[in-house]
Amino acid sequence: MTSASVRHGIVAGIDGSASAVNAARWAASAARQFDEPLRLTHIMPGRPKSPSVTVTDEEMFDHHTRADGAKLLDEAENAIRDDHTDVTIERSLVAGTPATTLVELSKSARILALGQAATTEMQSVFLGSDAIRIVNRAHCPVAVFRGSSDHAVADKRPIVVGVDGSKLSELAIVHAFEFAAFLGAPLVAVHTWDDSASLGGYSEARRFTDWGPYEEHENALLAESLAGMCDKYPEVEVTRSVQRSGPMKALLEHSSEAQLVVVGSHGRSPFLASIVGSTSQSLIHHAQCPVLVCREG
Repeated sequence: MTSASVRHGIVAGIDGSASAVNAARWAASAARQFDEPLRLTHIMPGRPKSPSVTVTDEEMFDHHTRADGAKLLDEAENAIRDDHTDVTIERSLVAGTPATTLVELSKSARILALGQAATTEMQSVFLGSDAIRIVNRAHCPVAVFRGSSDHAVADKRPIVVGVDGSKLSELAIVHAFEFAAFLGAPLVAVHTWDDSASLGGYSEARRFTDWGPYEEHENALLAESLAGMCDKYPEVEVTRSVQRSGPMKALLEHSSEAQLVVVGSHGRSPFLASIVGSTSQSLIHHAQCPVLVCREG
């Protein structure tokens, strides 16, 4: 089992957006299934720094900031109670910056849940994004809410996991099976391969290649990657999907019918990811359902 399994509590970041409320509802659904407390957390802005700011001004700022934060937590808790009445909810108001504070909280959390990125993929590259910063630095899996509001409550739609044979992929597989088992949902394991990579780049030989042996090899790789968890969770119904495609394209297509997509991530910066490609960051911006990103914490 992963190190995340010895951590406790599911933290949901609340910033006043509808997406963050849906992320909190999703987190409550997960907390109920895993029998974990849900920790609703609002990050308050720091006091304004100016020579003209008096002690009274600071006290008023603190008072209004806390009142506003408490109101946002109330709204999130009320939305959660509409779905679940039996989830233990803890609330906290923390002063700081969202990315730094939530990354710190991720050190002891089982899962961290966020609303969708407030920037486009291109804006994340040049302007930055709190969601991307948190995903890239978190010490536990991070769920980024995507999709419509009906994705906020667990159901029987499949859990989709991206498998590429890497160590991070193994971590994603562990969490995907765990979710599927707890939710009683089927699992779709997606592995992709690129014929150009198989032949070392573009070649006229691709037109005359018998791809059967390549497909058999990729199917065997997927089966081997899943074997241990299939034995551990025999009750989980598993569908294997080996596609001659790019991972981002395949997983985005599967996200249209899934309740959750689970992937590993190397934690690349948005700029580096824009150059070498990042499946997890593309999913965070474009998936049609929530995305669980797993990194070694």
